[in-house]
Amino acid sequence: MKKKINHCLLSFLILILALFLTGFRKMKTSDYNKVRGVIVENCNKVGLHGKVTITKLYWTALEIPTYHVTYTYSEKTYDDQKVVLEQNTAIHEEGSSDSYGNVPEYKESFLKQKSIQKVEKKIEKQLKKQKLGLPISSFSFLSNFSHDEKEKNLYTLASDNLKEGKKDFAGYYQIPYQTLIDKELIEMVIYIDEKTTVKTQDMKEAAKKLDASDLPNGEYSFYQSNFEDGPNNSVDYNFKVKDGKVVFYEDENLVIEDEVQK
Repeated sequence: MKKKINHCLLSFLILILALFLTGFRKMKTSDYNKVRGVIVENCNKVGLHGKVTITKLYWTALEIPTYHVTYTYSEKTYDDQKVVLEQNTAIHEEGSSDSYGNVPEYKESFLKQKSIQKVEKKIEKQLKKQKLGLPISSFSFLSNFSHDEKEKNLYTLASDNLKEGKKDFAGYYQIPYQTLIDKELIEMVIYIDEKTTVKTQDMKEAAKKLDASDLPNGEYSFYQSNFEDGPNNSVDYNFKVKDGKVVFYEDENLVIEDEVQK
């Protein structure tokens, strides 16, 4: 009986050791060069010709031997910045470069422009001065081109940039602030301090108090993240600003319904 137990234990240890050895491999210079080559090739295919730097790399066997990589992609831009994007991805060991899934999120790089960030800080300062009844922690522009028509508009702007020699981030970087507003390619998010208890109605009341006379047109939202009580417990409230006035979606829907009835 004792022999049988020892034999089972030995078999178990051998199995664990085998799994460890097949699931772990020390990365060599050749591994780094191979993975970097795949990433650079894919970046070049979409017009990205900046610097790729691998910051973390490991390998797993599993069903398909795969490299797991964290890397940075950077470019020197027209506004004298070194803009760095970080990306996590997985690449099969055979080095397939058919997919563009491992390129960075370069299409929203226009948000990194100095001019955009300057306006962002200016608006944040204005909002924090207003008495809205809610503690504002920050303000941010977010990209807004998930719809086909807007993505097509962004692609056209990038293509025009390339024709004019504006090649930063494949033409997606040097897009003027006013153009982004006019084409509705960005949305505005007002973040509320996480330490405050806030309900949607509180955000609506704050929107009613909002002085939008100096705010750009577009889609806005108050947002407060709350991950302590679960991932779906964040609070937000959406509205628009048009010609210096707050427009509520509820009111907009009523107008549409009235027009339909007529």
